[in-house]
Amino acid sequence: MRVLPAGGVVRAVLLLLAVALAAPAQAQEAYPSRPVRILTPTAAGGNIDIMARALAERFAAAWGQGVVVEPRPGANGMLAAGAVAKAPADGHTILFSHSALVQNLLLQPNPPYKLADLAPVTMLALFPIAYGVNTALGVNSLAELIALAKARPRTLSFGSYGTGSGAHIIGAALNRAAGIDLTHVPYKGEVPAVTDMLSGQVSSAYGSVGYMARQIGSGKVRLIAVASAQRLKSFPDVPTFAEAGFPALNLPGWGGLFVPAGTPPAVIARINAEAVRAVQSADLAERINGMGFVPVGNGAEAFAASIRSEFERWETAIRENQIRLD
Repeated sequence: MRVLPAGGVVRAVLLLLAVALAAPAQAQEAYPSRPVRILTPTAAGGNIDIMARALAERFAAAWGQGVVVEPRPGANGMLAAGAVAKAPADGHTILFSHSALVQNLLLQPNPPYKLADLAPVTMLALFPIAYGVNTALGVNSLAELIALAKARPRTLSFGSYGTGSGAHIIGAALNRAAGIDLTHVPYKGEVPAVTDMLSGQVSSAYGSVGYMARQIGSGKVRLIAVASAQRLKSFPDVPTFAEAGFPALNLPGWGGLFVPAGTPPAVIARINAEAVRAVQSADLAERINGMGFVPVGNGAEAFAASIRSEFERWETAIRENQIRLD
């Protein structure tokens, strides 16, 4: 069993991120001068893939160059991140990653990249994490679930989309903060976790808002909380974890663009401008909202600042709840 990273590791990683952002500009020909690749950490057909292809279409139209999406699923996103970290720093290889990029650095013994290897471009969207329960439990709120868990200790469970995932960390943090003991059942993705919740194999489960929303019609799932900065337009009656009394659990996921460290600032600025224009356009913003995500589109410095803050928050959650990869 591996010892958790110390706070000194956090400070070192944040320093490396600052160095990556301050990397000196390099001589650069007109950008882009050849086709651009966008690597994604998930399989084709998922929401990240759909968003990446929508971006690729807009990039290609704006730049007059081909833009292809290359899914590199596996290792919780480390395959895609590692490939981009080693690519030439010229902006022709872009990473569309999610918040596992940060979690891997805190949990994995030898990730194939460091934050210093990647330069943030923009946060495209927030990915709120929804918490749902099987309606057969007869609970209508997080408070009622906690009361039931205390009345029936060690009989309830929660499914996550993987050991060390955001869902696992939030579930473990809820156990500790609420003084309950829901058994963690890790799955390889949200689909099997939610499927087993619907069938009653697990009492509750975490998943993306979009996927959870598609299960509401079954009558077998009730959303009781979301890890989000604010309530969702699609579920205005579902409180955030902060509103339910657990602000430390408000750790939504995100999706954003990165390029290899050392990519010229002018290139980063051009990718940023086009990406922000795309996600803030009416049609793509509507599609993103329909996925259960929240469109953002911010500057590279703002994205970097949010990563630094998130790194510290995830590190605290992982350390305090003794999350390990066995």
